Parts: sequence; C-alpha cells; structure tokens
Amino acid sequence: MNTEFSNEQVSLTKVPSLENIIFEPLNSKYRKVVLFQSILVLALLVIIASLFYLFEIEDIENSTKLTISTAIVFFGMLYCVLQWLGVNKKGYAVRTQDIIYRSGLINRKETIIPFNRVQHIETYEGAILRLFGLCQLEFFTAGGAFGDLKIPGLLKIEAEQIKAFVVSKLKPLEEQKLTVTNAEEITSDNSIDE
Repeated sequence: MNTEFSNEQVSLTKVPSLENIIFEPLNSKYRKVVLFQSILVLALLVIIASLFYLFEIEDIENSTKLTISTAIVFFGMLYCVLQWLGVNKKGYAVRTQDIIYRSGLINRKETIIPFNRVQHIETYEGAILRLFGLCQLEFFTAGGAFGDLKIPGLLKIEAEQIKAFVVSKLKPLEEQKLTVTNAEEITSDNSIDE
C-alpha cells in the first residue's frame, strides 16, 4: 500500500474566490421575526429601566436613575436597529461540495461546511419562527454539541430541499468509505495468507 504523503503549495490565483458566489437571501418573512424578537427585547429592557422608578432605592438619586434608564433603553434600541439592518447581510449558498452561510453587519462572518464533515442535519422551529412559517436548518460536524452552521429564516420546504440535497451528497461519501474499508480488509487478508 502506497502511503506517501504529499502537501504541495497551491497558488492563490487557483483558489476559488468567495466574491463570485451569489448568496441566496433569507426569506423576507425573517425580517418580521427579527422585528418581533427585537420588540420583545426592547420591551423587556424598558421594563427593567422602569424598575428604577417603581421601587424606591434611597441610595440612587433621580438623575442617576434617569441616566441608567436612558442608557438601558438607548442600547436596547441600538441592538434592535443593528439586528434589523443585519438581516440584509445574511445569506447562504449551496455548492456541489459545501454550504456557506454569511452574516454580520459590523462583524462579518462566513462559515463554510464541507459535506464530508457533516454528521447530521436538523430543522428547528422555535415558537416565533413557527408563527411566521419559517424554520432554521442546523448542520452538525464531528465533536460539535451545538450546530456548527445555523441558517435561520428558511421556509420549511426550502430547508427540506437543502437537507435532501446534502444527504444525497453524503450517501456516495459513505459508499466510498465502505469500498475503501473493504479493499483494505481484502488486502490485509491476502497479506496474512501469503
């Protein structure tokens, strides 16, 4: 058996560019999901900010209460705006050998999962996603307790199509592994007989 290791350098001009990839946007209903979640977060922060006035805390002056409450509400509103604008920056692309997901308005992130690393795939429908008829597709790789790649804001049918495509790509990989394993077993059995 030839086990010679090779690790040749690849020219950067031969590496495919991610800039040429056309990313699919998330479903337009996902914007409503983000708006709904943002409103819930903002409402919770307004309640927290108003607690300073509902309960008399003698050690804190009114001006300090106002400053803290205003800061809480301001950062809550900033969070909501960033979440809302960030929806436009999210997208995914399914290629023949991998799947890519990008996100981030300020901190941009692109995650690529090769199909040969996928252990299993799940669809997740939280209460808010289900309310809008959407789901989240999660890809798990070896050693990952949580999803290594999560694509939110997909219609259930789209998620099932992507899932079926990836599973169809995994079956030939499993067959190749079985063929290689069987060939190695036959080779090792022949070497024992000789």
